[in-house]
Amino acid sequence: MITPPGGAAAAVDALALVHVYDGERTINGRIGETRIDASAGSRVRLRVSNSDNGPMPVWVAGAPFRVVSVDGTDLHEPGVVADVALELTGGGRADLEIDMPGDGAGIRVEMGGAAAVLLGGADVARTPRPACDLDLLSYGAPAPLGFDPAAATRSFDYVIGRRPGFLDGVPGLWWTVNGRLFPDVPMFMVTEGDVVRMRVVNDSGEVHPMHLHGHHAVVLARDGVAATGSPWWFDSIDVADGETYDIAFVADNPGVWMDHCHNLPHATEGLVAHLMYEGVTTPYRLGGAAANEAE
Repeated sequence: MITPPGGAAAAVDALALVHVYDGERTINGRIGETRIDASAGSRVRLRVSNSDNGPMPVWVAGAPFRVVSVDGTDLHEPGVVADVALELTGGGRADLEIDMPGDGAGIRVEMGGAAAVLLGGADVARTPRPACDLDLLSYGAPAPLGFDPAAATRSFDYVIGRRPGFLDGVPGLWWTVNGRLFPDVPMFMVTEGDVVRMRVVNDSGEVHPMHLHGHHAVVLARDGVAATGSPWWFDSIDVADGETYDIAFVADNPGVWMDHCHNLPHATEGLVAHLMYEGVTTPYRLGGAAANEAE
């Protein structure tokens, strides 16, 4: 059990690792419903992890809840919500905090509608997905970021598209980064300590769960609308077709890091770029006898 800083640990701290195998959505490797014991009046922290290639809605039936953490970073003053779904991107994680009813009633947490976690001893019938989604852009209360995105020392565009071309000599309709096909895509160069702003634009026709290795970034705006809630720190984020995200982060982890689509077939099809620190080198090269491919 992990005790949050400055707060009491939940009475029940449980993991729900969700993955689809052969068309069946599983939770912790089990198909269908997974039951977790939780007594009346107790608090449950359910850590949901979506290890699939695409987004998955999560919603709670039987009680209100709070989203207290995203991708391992706590949200600031998250409010209690009900009758909403949280869209969890491929590779994304979110911790839900749920107070069990005092009358012993059970709670059902739906994972995409094809699998569920049952909290408590009482069964709860399946419920349809709520009509509204929880928007993390305005959820919770603002708090200091610890750096000033307006003082960025590096600014990049990451424009996702698609066009015919050749990938490793194979003709096809491939993903592009800033109009270019892998491996001739941008290398986003930074120096340790840089404040980095990036605009991620998706004009490709499909949703992409974008993932930056080695760093957490914060959402500044979506489609030009500024974030007004808790700082939304992430390492994986859904960028729907036609959407634009403005994000920022501090370059504080020297290395050569992938910045790619977490839908791994998309990465295999060329949706891969890298964040590289000046002065950092690697002996590894693409291709060759080692078959060191993009994904």
